[in-house]
Amino acid sequence: MKTAQIFLIPCLLVGLMSTAAQAQGQYQKAMNALVVQIDTTKGELANLTLANSFARIAEVEKTNWLPYYYASYCTALEAVGPADVAKVDLLCEQAEKYLDQADLLSPKNSEVYCLRSLISLAKIRVNQMARGMSGILQAQAALETANTYDQENPRVYFMMGQQAFNTPEAFGGSKANALRYFEKTLALLDAQKDRESTIDVHWGRDTTTKMIAICQKKLQIAGKTH
Repeated sequence: MKTAQIFLIPCLLVGLMSTAAQAQGQYQKAMNALVVQIDTTKGELANLTLANSFARIAEVEKTNWLPYYYASYCTALEAVGPADVAKVDLLCEQAEKYLDQADLLSPKNSEVYCLRSLISLAKIRVNQMARGMSGILQAQAALETANTYDQENPRVYFMMGQQAFNTPEAFGGSKANALRYFEKTLALLDAQKDRESTIDVHWGRDTTTKMIAICQKKLQIAGKTH
């Protein structure tokens, strides 16, 4: 009887390990399919469709921060871009709920605070006059925290570049500074290029490349007029 029990224990362990490995493989496959779509999916409410898909994965993978992060990111993208201004506050609120879960699961995460910065900027869309200064200050504070946690995070410099580009020069904005931030972003993205084939956070390359070209063009035009 004891021999049978001793034999049974390793068999159970192997079975549990096999089940866990299978579940992890399914998770990786599902996440990879969605992450690939972030930069390629277009059309009305495409961002929210992806956000809902990531949220469903998060409901199953309750201990993993990435599905919550991506659900927040896709929701924030909708708030920043195509959404009706009247819907921005609700979208930002939902994005923050997802992000708070990611923060609980992965404290002191630079990516989480970069996304907090993006959400703060998205809220400005509702009323630029009333929210502009406070939103920018909140976004900057989040970026400072993100930079403290990871000084090699490309998205910190990407967000700094966006702020420098979109802020009027009278309030401290600068296309030249924006260009330097975007070039720094691209250099860090190149150094971390191996992440682009994984589900790890790696967004920013396409937009950064476009922003570098835009900054260079604007600076060239400004140079010709002086």
